Amino acid sequence: MTTRMIERWFPCAEVSHYSASGWGTGFAEKSLFTWFASRPLAQAKAAVICSLLPWPDDKDKSEQERLKKMVRDAMADYDAENGALRKELAKHYPDGAKMCDPFSGRAMIPLEAARLGIQSWGIDYSPVATLAGKLLAEYPLRDWDHEPDLPFDGYQEHKTEHFAEPRLLRDVRFVLEFVGERYIAEMGEFYPVVNGKRPWGYVWAVTLPCTNCGNRFPLTGSLALRNPRPATTGRRARPADRGQSYRIVPDRASGTFHTEVHDGPPSSQPTLVKVPGRRGKTAKCCFCGHPHPLDTLKRMMRDGLKEDAMLVVADTDETAGKRYRAPTTRGGGGGDLDVFFEVRSALELESPFGPGVPPLPNGRLAPAWWGWTGWGGRETAPAANGPGGGG
Repeated sequence: MTTRMIERWFPCAEVSHYSASGWGTGFAEKSLFTWFASRPLAQAKAAVICSLLPWPDDKDKSEQERLKKMVRDAMADYDAENGALRKELAKHYPDGAKMCDPFSGRAMIPLEAARLGIQSWGIDYSPVATLAGKLLAEYPLRDWDHEPDLPFDGYQEHKTEHFAEPRLLRDVRFVLEFVGERYIAEMGEFYPVVNGKRPWGYVWAVTLPCTNCGNRFPLTGSLALRNPRPATTGRRARPADRGQSYRIVPDRASGTFHTEVHDGPPSSQPTLVKVPGRRGKTAKCCFCGHPHPLDTLKRMMRDGLKEDAMLVVADTDETAGKRYRAPTTRGGGGGDLDVFFEVRSALELESPFGPGVPPLPNGRLAPAWWGWTGWGGRETAPAANGPGGGG
């Protein structure tokens, strides 16, 4: 039996280097299909090559070094050394190389094999994994030119406008735009346009009444919104980014609070803090500083005293990705805070989504939910995605 390269040698240093940044991380593939166990793409490419190439006899050191150099050079990019590798594999597999990955996950091994023209199969017990494999490694490699046209209004015009694009890319673009337009038509009124943009999402927090002063204050464990980044140069050059944070500003006269977004790290403390000698986080009222231990917070939550508050709005930004701002209000409607109440009214008039599935959830959280450890990090409700995308 021929010894394979992977049994004797593997480009560990190169895989580690290219897995840290750029093409070899697999971030682009992960953005197409999020996966809980995403392996670096450089690792998959090296595994494919080293599993197929035979290892020369130990007497032929020059041949070993030649193949090792080819593999190292192949780690530089997606298709680096593609031509040389295809020729090398053709020498050893005149009828064509074949691969099968019996635990393929989202099919990174079959994907990298396909880049080298290798016929490959991926098998996985998980239906989610097989779906990911189809989307990442099977569908992009199919010939879609002979598929029937999509049966939606406007497709013929889109087809004419983008006739030079590959069929799959053209159709995916059309479907995303089609769904986006329909979504905005149905939901756009609930995501108001501010400064020419619809919001990407919102940051919410639970509020509780202070047991000392009675004013409602938000529970938030972090005031950081976007981490700072240094400037970069080269093909993906971008300016330095100081990041963004927010502060909670109480108005003791009215008993209300608002938020202010600023550049740089947080300039104040969140309301959820760790107090020595106490279990979990303690909530400190932003009006009077009165502490509320974890047991008090649990009891108030169980008693139904919590209310939601919108703290921050996230807009899309070409440079930073997401840029945050304070919520707006226009009094007569159309602001971020105004729409919040309009959404609740609209949901109350909405028909049930199905048997036992009301538009407004009415079930109580199970007591076990309070078994989570923390009140640390950014303990606010997840951002709600808007028509601008995000996830």
